Amino acid sequence: MQDIKLLESENFQVLKDLGHGTSGIVFLAHRQEVGLVAAKVVSNSKFDKVEWDAAGILNKDPPETCPYIVRNILAKQFEKSTVILLEYANLGTLYDLIQTGNEIPLTVIRTIMKQLLTGLNYIHSKGIIHRDIKGGNIMLHSPLGSGRVNCKIADFGVVKIKKDLQQSTLLSFAGTPAYMAPEVFITGGIQKGTGDYEVDVWSLGMLLFILNEVLIRPASIQDDTLWNLLTLMLSFDRKNRISIAQIFEHPFFTSEYAMTEISVKQRKLAQSAQIAQQNGDLNITSFDMDPSYIFPFKELKKIHDRNKPEIE
Repeated sequence: MQDIKLLESENFQVLKDLGHGTSGIVFLAHRQEVGLVAAKVVSNSKFDKVEWDAAGILNKDPPETCPYIVRNILAKQFEKSTVILLEYANLGTLYDLIQTGNEIPLTVIRTIMKQLLTGLNYIHSKGIIHRDIKGGNIMLHSPLGSGRVNCKIADFGVVKIKKDLQQSTLLSFAGTPAYMAPEVFITGGIQKGTGDYEVDVWSLGMLLFILNEVLIRPASIQDDTLWNLLTLMLSFDRKNRISIAQIFEHPFFTSEYAMTEISVKQRKLAQSAQIAQQNGDLNITSFDMDPSYIFPFKELKKIHDRNKPEIE
């Protein structure tokens, strides 16, 4: 209640609670000057300046440079709390989609992965390790009227900013244990572990496949290239773990079969984006015009609609 009162004192209309992040509560809020935003309220005792420093690094580039991260708009510190305004994603999270229990087509998985890999690659190029990649931190957003869905990496509350981009760094026990890379998890929080960008590759691999007590290929994974990619991403030894650059070149993305699976709908949406750019739409990115990056909104709706009872 105090968080809502704080936002209202700043002339925000609080519309609903969007969820609880690593360090605070996020609300959907509106104010005329900034429009519809996600307002994150964090106790000053939990506010980590590194989160805002990371946002400053990422915000140096225009949004169209990489549309697959949630960008911070501004922040203001009060006596007891800090309010951070972020881009609002209008379709919930990847976790919500997984929780439907419905099958996600392999073509959609491939597109989601390609978007997230692009987002991670951009973050890593700035010397930032996210450290908490999981379904709940992947927001889904469809630009109005576009017919496309973008997956956006969110919650930079436990990031590590590297001082030397070429060297590994010490990483504390931070993030979500079920998605935590073994080189960090085995420290148990007693000491820091040596790690690098590969910790995010592991976490992204865990989004595709959660390890059980015994690693056995389930019958549900019939695509050999997907299984091979998963085993490379989930290599216990980080030195053997596949890099993002190598993932982009993996047959799961580059094979002739992968190319033939790009749908007519994806191609049409990419073509529409190209026409929109030619007509002066400055919000169109190069990714919007590449059909392999297109996640059609209709595909998302199909997955959700499988839970709806049929009307006779």
